[in-house]
This record gives sequence, C-alpha cells and structure tokens, in this order.
Amino acid sequence: MKDALRAAVLVAVAAVAAVAFVRLREDKGYALKTGGTAPGFRLPALAGGDTELASLRGRWVLVNFWATWCPPCVQEMPSLERLHRTLGPAGLVVLGVSADEDEGALRRFLAQNPVSFPVLRDPGGRLAASAYRTTGYPETFLIDPDGVLRESYVGPAEWDTPGAIDHFRGLLSVPRTAPTR
Repeated sequence: MKDALRAAVLVAVAAVAAVAFVRLREDKGYALKTGGTAPGFRLPALAGGDTELASLRGRWVLVNFWATWCPPCVQEMPSLERLHRTLGPAGLVVLGVSADEDEGALRRFLAQNPVSFPVLRDPGGRLAASAYRTTGYPETFLIDPDGVLRESYVGPAEWDTPGAIDHFRGLLSVPRTAPTR
C-alpha cells in the first residue's frame, strides 16, 4: 500500500511539473509561435551533402528533432518511417534531425533501424534545434509550403495512426492557389 501511494504521489508530481513546464514555456514566450515563419537551416545529411530547409518550399515538411540516446525518440522512429512511406509519395517530407554528437553511434543505430527519410546532423542541437527552441527530444514541427510553422508537437507520437494519416492527407489535398499565411 505504501509503495502504491508513493507511486501515485510521484505520478502526480510529474504531471504537475509537466503542466507547469508547458505553461511556463508558453507564458514566457520561449516556444516558437505557430503562424510565424519557420527558422531556416542548412545541415549536413547523413547520406552526404547538405539539406537546406528553404529548398523544400512548396511542400509540407515535418521536422523531427531526436537522438539515439532518447528512448521516446527511438520508440516513435518506426511510425515516422511508416508515415514517410505512406505520404512521402503524396508530397509530405519527413526530416529527422539528430542531435547526436557521435556520428558513429548514429550510423550504427540507423544500420540496425533503417529509415528511408533524410536524417540530418545537428550535433548537440546547437544550430537548428536551438533555432527551433527545442526543450527536449523528440520535438516535431510541421511547416507548410510557404515556410510557415503550422503545428508543433512536444514528446513522442504515433505518426501513422488512421487519424494522423487522415490529418496529413487532408493538408496535402488542399489546392495551393495562394500563400496560406
């Protein structure tokens, strides 16, 4: 009984802390605001060359900040891959931005857990993750074809549920006749 009570108190404290953190983040203006221009970046791709966010204008882009040492990041990686395989051909770009310092560890992880979407390197999260004001990993941002930040997600998600697929498919199906700002 004592252990159950202790566990319940720990869960309650964690929940209060999480709510307080999110509220503080919003109140202090730290988080990027949806509706604003998404920060640009140019990062090295693990496959070679660089990827510049601006080169993806005209497409919906889902930018996922993650690291191999982050269990929730590793947990959501397969669903990101399935989302990419399902909606990549329809125009959704999924970018994984790894904060791993150790490129060898990143390569070993991806050799064991391959993904077909581009993985970019932002060692220590010093460039792009910093510009996006990430507070932890995973953190994901949806950028519209005009380069506007439309949605942000803190924490892991199941990216390939029927509801998620329908949501992204709906965004992709809207004809683009003018900027969506």
